[in-house]
Amino acid sequence: MKLNYAKGAPPLYIQIKNHIKEMIESKEYKKNEIIPGELDLEKKYKVSRITVRQAILELEKEGYVSRHRGKGTKVIYDDKINEFLYEIKSFTKEMEDRGITPSTKSVTIKKVEADELTASIFDVQLGDTLYVLERVRCGDGIPIVYFHTYLPGSYDFPLEPEKYQESMYEVFDEVGIRRPVRVHETFEARLASADIADKLEVQPDSPIFFRERTSFDEEGQVIEYSLCYYPGERYSYSVDLSVRG
Repeated sequence: MKLNYAKGAPPLYIQIKNHIKEMIESKEYKKNEIIPGELDLEKKYKVSRITVRQAILELEKEGYVSRHRGKGTKVIYDDKINEFLYEIKSFTKEMEDRGITPSTKSVTIKKVEADELTASIFDVQLGDTLYVLERVRCGDGIPIVYFHTYLPGSYDFPLEPEKYQESMYEVFDEVGIRRPVRVHETFEARLASADIADKLEVQPDSPIFFRERTSFDEEGQVIEYSLCYYPGERYSYSVDLSVRG
């Protein structure tokens, strides 16, 4: 496979992920087989280890492979796996749908240099510019969530905090970013640090609900990476699953 380095092409890790996915779906890599290791894939695609690792992480998130320390990465894909569609809503829309008045308690936004993690997520170089947006969103005046959000530095986001009082998607429209068509989320139960507790107006070590969210546009580009902290006493998360066949 020859990677596409042209401007506007999908990130390299997305191209690699899609190629490996095709090999799995075509049974070139069969279920329970171990796919080539990171070093072999690095040589095959002539990319960095970070890029290969991000591709494997994406495959794992999508249910195609499972990584096992010391044993390699095993194919777990089953073509009978059901797919579920999720509606992507902004916090503002979610609150309004529940009859709750959304508001913003505090906002800061600044430019930062990408570290190893965020450079990998956004497929940029170490030290490249990203934006960090911090907001406490409220429902009926009560803090519901603290967002720590990274945004791509390739767009001209406004640095005036007042621009971020409402839905983030309105800002996306303003700067010319397409709204997300897919998100990946992971969830954890945690205890609130002193800083998080202060932002959410709860006691330190109170239970909180942590959500890590990565949003993608239709070309597979990451357009938002958010760390979200919800007070456990004020927020719950429900998932509806359907049984088919």
